[in-house]
Amino acid sequence: PMAGDLLANSFIPGTAMTGSGWCIFVYNLAPETEENILWQLFGPFGAVQNVKVIRDLQTNKCKGFGFVTMTNYDEAVVAIQSLNGYCLGNRVLQVSFKTNKHKS
Repeated sequence: PMAGDLLANSFIPGTAMTGSGWCIFVYNLAPETEENILWQLFGPFGAVQNVKVIRDLQTNKCKGFGFVTMTNYDEAVVAIQSLNGYCLGNRVLQVSFKTNKHKS
């Protein structure tokens, strides 16, 4: 019964929940950013399930954003609160739950 009470008091973005975890959007990454950097950034906060850096097909450089999937909602929230505004290199990261822009 406890888990239900906890979730009732939290804001749960419906679109952030994927089949396997909570999808976090990371924006303002440098072109040379690799997946392992995101693993290192998010790993201390909890179980990271998947990391994807979005690359330009021609140059194979990061397009400036990526996604991190975390297993646990509470850990994902702490990671977002801690890393949003974090300076990576000379860039300030924007970190938030992934949301769908398309309203159904």
